Amino acid sequence: MPGDVLLSADGLSYRYLDRYPALESVSLDVREGESLAVLGANGSGKSTLLKVLAGLVFCQAGTLEAFGEQVSEETLADHAANARFRSRVGLVFQDPAAQLFSATVSEDLQFGCRQLGLDRAKTQRRITEVAGMLGIADLLDRSPAHLSLGQAKRAAIGTVLVMSPHVLLFDEPTAALDPRTTTWLLALLAQLRASGRTLVIATHDLELAAALSDRSIILSEDHQVIAHTATPRALADQQALTAANLT
Repeated sequence: MPGDVLLSADGLSYRYLDRYPALESVSLDVREGESLAVLGANGSGKSTLLKVLAGLVFCQAGTLEAFGEQVSEETLADHAANARFRSRVGLVFQDPAAQLFSATVSEDLQFGCRQLGLDRAKTQRRITEVAGMLGIADLLDRSPAHLSLGQAKRAAIGTVLVMSPHVLLFDEPTAALDPRTTTWLLALLAQLRASGRTLVIATHDLELAAALSDRSIILSEDHQVIAHTATPRALADQQALTAANLT
């Protein structure tokens, strides 16, 4: 059963360039050990919401708390608070290129460990463990530029898992992947869920949401939460799904 609230967002509103709405008064809680699906059509604000939850974007209105502490541009300016937050919440972007920027995959995996202040031995242990789990041990010396999309996706996930965060955010995790990689990724998400990790998965794939989430929220094309469902396998609110351009 889901436990304590880890992330709590209240009335989040965000406008790009202070003009173009991306989120409008969005509120939600993420509980320990649950898997939450954020459903919405392209442009509904799913990616922006995950960036806010990851502390990469800060809203013009509303509040966000993580692990009982307020998350804002001001609070994360404190080094200790920033380090605590970054060690607990990790975002896997839709595009692996957003996370792979070093000369080799190994260096990309080391980056997060260095930010956590881990020593060389512990860093290497984590890299070995995560690389084995993701099947990328033979890619560690490769340049990310020379990876297939599926390989790059595994490596990008590795850059987050190596930090061992409490909450894992996935933005459209299966987008543009071939069937074999999609099957592998769905199995990985199921494994992470079964292990008790807290997951937030932004997607417009209703089947993925039904298979891998405990509950879901639906964002409209007006960037608002228009439905909460506690039974994602049913996803019974057909009116909300139609209104959100999901069916």
